Amino acid sequence: MRKVLFAVAAAVTLTGWLARWWRRHPRTGAGTVNRLVNPWLMRQDVPELSRGEIGLLEHVGRRSGTVRVTPVHPVRTEDGFRIIVPLGGESQWARNVLAAGHCRLQVGDAIHELDEPRLVSSTEMAAVPSGAAAVMDWLGFRYLVLRQFAEVPGRLVVPPVGGTASRPEVAEVADVAEGIEPELAPTT
Repeated sequence: MRKVLFAVAAAVTLTGWLARWWRRHPRTGAGTVNRLVNPWLMRQDVPELSRGEIGLLEHVGRRSGTVRVTPVHPVRTEDGFRIIVPLGGESQWARNVLAAGHCRLQVGDAIHELDEPRLVSSTEMAAVPSGAAAVMDWLGFRYLVLRQFAEVPGRLVVPPVGGTASRPEVAEVADVAEGIEPELAPTT
């Protein structure tokens, strides 16, 4: 019995230590995910195979103007989508969307045009149980809430890794067929 209690106490202590460490170093591992995991997910066609559980978020770099596509877990809401942001305000893709004020999300064979991005606390999300939301808030997780203003059939063109495609080139593939003029990306 003592061994079991010791093991439980050690597990709780280790979990607490790891959680405190994560709060001080939230970007740990982000480079690996961006360089290795996300490209692997796209090469394996995981967004397509996930049947909507994984979507592709197209956003434009705040400084570079480079079009980037990031796999995310979108959840449909009454007027758009919510996407969990484990890094909260440290997430580069979330910061890109907030700076631009809009983005595009491919879920299945549909591209959703989204705007009015807001980064909100987990406790502000009614759909998240309060206990889980409190832990997520403590760890720094946030939600990016977006309003959908258009939906067109199509697929995003994924720029090559390290590619420098500009937004109009990517937008033409999906938007021109629907008669929507592509928007120019801010070049800040």
